[in-house]
Amino acid sequence: MMTDGTTGAWVTVATFIIGFAAGLGAGMLTAPQSGAKTRRQLHDLANDLEEQTGHIVDDAKASLGRVIQIGKRLVG
Repeated sequence: MMTDGTTGAWVTVATFIIGFAAGLGAGMLTAPQSGAKTRRQLHDLANDLEEQTGHIVDDAKASLGRVIQIGKRLVG
């Protein structure tokens, strides 16, 4: 029997902590690879995306340069 709201709050907090711990444990047991390997893959992916973005920006600059040259010829 609950006499006030604090008991219910503690039960909710305890249930959350137990659920969180169970989820964390299950995740660690079923993880397909180590955290270090996952971090390395994310780092490599970030580097690849940075390189690809650089190529896209370079292509955009070149295209813009061509458009400016065409515009100058048309105006001039």
